[in-house]
Amino acid sequence: MYSKDKGIVLISILLIVLLLSSVAVLFGNKYFLSLKRAQYIEFQSISLNIFRNIESLAKDKIDKELRFNKKKLTKNNPIISEPMAFNLNGAEIIGKITDSGNCFNINSIVTLDGDQYVENIKTITAFRKILSLNEIDNNIIEEVIDQTIDWIDQDANPRAFGLEDYYYSGPLHSPREYTGMRLMISIEELKSIPAVKKIDWNIFKNYFCAIPKLDELSLNINTLDLEDAYLLSSIYSNLTIKDAEYILDNIPKSGFDDLNNFIGSFPDLDLKLAYGKITVSSNIFEVNSEMSYKEFISSSKSIIIYEDNNNVFIISRIYNGI
Repeated sequence: MYSKDKGIVLISILLIVLLLSSVAVLFGNKYFLSLKRAQYIEFQSISLNIFRNIESLAKDKIDKELRFNKKKLTKNNPIISEPMAFNLNGAEIIGKITDSGNCFNINSIVTLDGDQYVENIKTITAFRKILSLNEIDNNIIEEVIDQTIDWIDQDANPRAFGLEDYYYSGPLHSPREYTGMRLMISIEELKSIPAVKKIDWNIFKNYFCAIPKLDELSLNINTLDLEDAYLLSSIYSNLTIKDAEYILDNIPKSGFDDLNNFIGSFPDLDLKLAYGKITVSSNIFEVNSEMSYKEFISSSKSIIIYEDNNNVFIISRIYNGI
């Protein structure tokens, strides 16, 4: 065989080897992706089961603790102070219960009048104060108030600074949508409100929540922290941030026994005119769960309500990573 023919044969063999290698890599990548997909689907299923089990454990823990002790809830209570931690076949699972009542529930900005959502004057006054304390312009505050109420209410009549479906479904808004016409289920819904975009989102992230339940704005003084000074100040007409910090820095470890005990502990402060309710206990809890396994991480957030008749039920769930 001539050397020229040998060269052609060698090149042909090399091309075949290269082609087969490419095919092998292609099939290998597809196999790897299929394997990862199968692992992720399994992780999803396990995560959902784990999170539902954590919720059941949390409900049982809350029921056992509050069934005979509803009058006072402090930061030292086992419900809050003792997280639920597990290791299951290499998966790290952590569940923590917090007092979910200690936030500014944006849904309390309305109240029911018959079957219609209307403005809640007391909560709106507290809303104005907490945003003013964060140095937000009054005109923007009024826009946020009216646009939020228009988002929740069920009529098509815009308030003075409000917006209804004609705006959200119009050509100037993207994506086109309609108002919720219901209570908010996540604080993230506020990002749909145009006026909210003019305000630093961290203000809403740090102080606000969206509990889909119509109640008076309420805070449990026994589980507040020093960073909740703006929240506490917003509830009282004449309470400054400095005074609120003083109160929060002097909450006894055992907590206050009742409202009179709380007010009597600060005789020099005006705690009479309130735009919300100060309590020494709570019936709304947030359960945050996280599961990590190898390179996969998932989390969930559930809101649990403990009713006066000792019923414990979940009103909302949010999953991430699954």
